[in-house]
Amino acid sequence: MKDLLTLLESLIGREATVDGIHCEVIEILEAGPRVVVGQMDGDHVIQPDQHGEPHRRVLQTFTLPVLNDQATDIHPVIAAMAGEPLSGRIREALQAEHRLP
Repeated sequence: MKDLLTLLESLIGREATVDGIHCEVIEILEAGPRVVVGQMDGDHVIQPDQHGEPHRRVLQTFTLPVLNDQATDIHPVIAAMAGEPLSGRIREALQAEHRLP
């Protein structure tokens, strides 16, 4: 798991345009693991506070699982942001952990 997290952490700060949305990897969550991607431009959304009350306007974030919906490969947004050399190493780490067929 540590190798996979190290590879995913190298994504932090990477930017890409996916489906017309310019975004950047802003955080890696160990649970899952998951990748948090932040929209770099566009419309702001209202961010609630810890009580669910509207707090402030921020750019939208997305929390993505490392695997796609079928659990057969890396999530396509993560693969696009990683590029092919890093995507291949992430796949190898996932296979070593028996998360990919």
